[in-house]
Amino acid sequence: MGKTAQLIIVLVIAVLGYGAWQYQDRLPFLGASTDAPAAKTRPQRPQSVIVSAVVNRPLPRNITAVGTARANESVVITSKVTGKINRLNFSEGQKVDAGKLLVQLDDTELRANLNESEATRDNAQKLYDRALKLYETRNVAKAQVDLLYSELLAAEAAVAADQARINDYRIVAPFSGILGFREVSVGSLVQPGVTITTLDDMDTIKVDFDLPENRVADVRPGQNFKAQSVAYPDRVFDGTVQTVSTRVSDVTRSIRVRGAVPNEDALLKPGMFLSVELQVSVDENALMVPEEAVVLTISGPLVYAVRDGKAMRTPIKLGRRINGFAEIIDGLDEGDQVIVEGLQKVKDGAPVDVSQAVQTSEAS
Repeated sequence: MGKTAQLIIVLVIAVLGYGAWQYQDRLPFLGASTDAPAAKTRPQRPQSVIVSAVVNRPLPRNITAVGTARANESVVITSKVTGKINRLNFSEGQKVDAGKLLVQLDDTELRANLNESEATRDNAQKLYDRALKLYETRNVAKAQVDLLYSELLAAEAAVAADQARINDYRIVAPFSGILGFREVSVGSLVQPGVTITTLDDMDTIKVDFDLPENRVADVRPGQNFKAQSVAYPDRVFDGTVQTVSTRVSDVTRSIRVRGAVPNEDALLKPGMFLSVELQVSVDENALMVPEEAVVLTISGPLVYAVRDGKAMRTPIKLGRRINGFAEIIDGLDEGDQVIVEGLQKVKDGAPVDVSQAVQTSEAS
């Protein structure tokens, strides 16, 4: 027998063997059981699941934005005049009140000039007072009295000018706040524009953030917002919108909004990055389900609703998600029950056994 014939015989035997294995349940002589069809039609055992009802509840509609923290008041402390520092009357990080003396510059020469001006003023006052008495007895002319009065006024102006120059050598806090780093030392010669320290009023923090122009109608002064910082992930800061810019940027097509956040504990610092969430309205009739009930597929989101004791694959249209809940825009009605636990075991149309029905408020 040739090799070709042997190969054909082997192939035929292999095909017959595969067919016998594939259809053994239909061949009684291979031991197929007469009970097999009955086993295949055995009813499925209901899967135990936990469900939650679709509920109608208020849902706030919010706008999120990125904000920057700014001090309520902020200034760089510098000198108006050139002078040598005689005394530094503050510490770094110190909280000071408005009007507190921070730096005293050397004003020795100015005080000498002031003493001279005060002496001239006092003498002019005496001459004027004497002239008035003489004028009452008609022993001096009215023109002389007027001349002495003008000299008195000039002397008083000179005193005021010297006092003002001396005041320029006293650097005081323009408002209450917290001082920054000290940039100079006693004995330093400072000039106008040289930074001595900084002063920030941080009892209230301003928050600036931008919104797209299509949100202009949704924001107004007096609205509340919440701000969070990565520095304090578990802390939410409550703020209020103070001002909405009168102009929309023609470059970014956005509008600047400024809010205020109380900051008595000084946790927020100027320049910090803040995420802002602004509530613009509340939808009083939003259908909500726990997020655990939503199954995301290639064809779209769906849930398994329980109807007549069976799990029914139900496509839905999702809205927003908030605090562990998902908004259902279409596909479900209030009161419908959806499976929140046991989804891995159920199939479309399969019977289920509801072992527990949880409240929506507990399903987060």
